Amino acid sequence: MADIQKRINTLLEATQNWLSGDNLYLKDAIDQTVREGYFSFEDVNFAIEAINKSISRSAIEAWVDRAGLGDESNASQKNVLCLHAGNLPLVGFQDAFATLLSGARYTGKISRKDPYLLPTFLNEVKKTDMWSDMDVQWTHRLDDFEGMPHDAVVFAGSESSVPGVKEAIEKLSLNHENTRLLIRTAHFSMAYLDRKDEQTMSDLTEAIFRYGGMGCRSVAIVVSPFSLDEIRGELADQVKTYWLENPQHEYPSPKIKQQFAYNEAVERPQLWLEYFLLQEGGFEFDQDFVCYWVQGDQSKVAEFAEQFDKQLQSVYVTDSEKAIDGMEQQVELLQNAQQPSLSWKPDGVDTLTWLQD
Repeated sequence: MADIQKRINTLLEATQNWLSGDNLYLKDAIDQTVREGYFSFEDVNFAIEAINKSISRSAIEAWVDRAGLGDESNASQKNVLCLHAGNLPLVGFQDAFATLLSGARYTGKISRKDPYLLPTFLNEVKKTDMWSDMDVQWTHRLDDFEGMPHDAVVFAGSESSVPGVKEAIEKLSLNHENTRLLIRTAHFSMAYLDRKDEQTMSDLTEAIFRYGGMGCRSVAIVVSPFSLDEIRGELADQVKTYWLENPQHEYPSPKIKQQFAYNEAVERPQLWLEYFLLQEGGFEFDQDFVCYWVQGDQSKVAEFAEQFDKQLQSVYVTDSEKAIDGMEQQVELLQNAQQPSLSWKPDGVDTLTWLQD
């Protein structure tokens, strides 16, 4: 296990240096990200803290063991292209980390929507003594890699963007006949709320409102034995407190007020929060800043999981004893909704396992 231990040591060293309080490059990247309006300071800080909490030697070694990764990894010396999303700050960190941990050569296309943060981590990797054994290169322009075929491509985005991405990969000769593609297209997550104590309501608020609800791990459907009217007061109080500490960064279009007016007209229960709308039923998913509430039990969660299928990322529950039929691999605790483990499985796929299989 000598090689894998060296990679673990190198990545731990790079991560510790990156997250160090005196890392001026990261501080400058945060400042520039906030100043240019990409994300709020609160959301960037939250993302960095979540990564910091998730990384430890024991967590990395456990991930390596589960993935069956050894010194003779099939990914070693393979060329892996990561097309990083930019809808959340540092959303591409896990893909970059997994690629480097696998022993593959990392090539990254950094999103123009999050241009500064991830490169500060990659720079720390390049500063380590072993970086020459962990090839690292990145760009903000995909055509900079034209004519460089890759053995695997990892991509996250909407279903509508997949054909364009595949076309660009072909046009720029970034693949060969045996190139493998890992494409993630899950859009949102769902929560089953069967209690309404203060901590659970705080966890639900974080799960819905962090990052403006823009992430695939963000809750867009809540199924609960409680009606929205029953829980209106507690939820409204939690959201007001949350927004005092985490001001809304982006705002909905005027169309959301039209939806509010329509709900009023058809007497649909709803909770209007100025920047966000919660409503009972009426699934449309045609705009952001809307969360749907459904009164029901665990069987209703399983029904929706089957209905929304690959659009659904995760199902959150309030305790580990809850089981959702057919969703065993995608059930997680509500309190971890926006703070996943380093080894979490986007779209149910372990990235490290996929890279080395």
